[in-house]
Amino acid sequence: MEQKYQIGAISGNIMWDIEKIKKDISQYVIKEYNAFELFKENPFYGNEQYAMDTDISVPLIVVELKKGKEKLIDGNHRLFKANKLGYKTISAHYLSENEHKKYIVEYDEKLYKKIVEEF
Repeated sequence: MEQKYQIGAISGNIMWDIEKIKKDISQYVIKEYNAFELFKENPFYGNEQYAMDTDISVPLIVVELKKGKEKLIDGNHRLFKANKLGYKTISAHYLSENEHKKYIVEYDEKLYKKIVEEF
């Protein structure tokens, strides 16, 4: 199954190829995040029962959209579970703006900047 993640704004959308990121994931730094704060910034709309069966030892994936603006693009179910179980922190692979752009499907610099400003 191809795994993609997308965010949208008035100008269009940005879509990441999560499978490609996962193939290269070992080269990216792992950061610890405050689980509650990350959860507040990334609302959960998924299947709660499925979420409770996920493995929260697998790090999430967070990307830097621009300086000071990050987005969780993989691991929403794991983050939900961590919060439900009262975890204080959770690990995530962190990809800087320059690192994650190569995984965006049909990347367009101008459109990217516009969408990030609107998002």
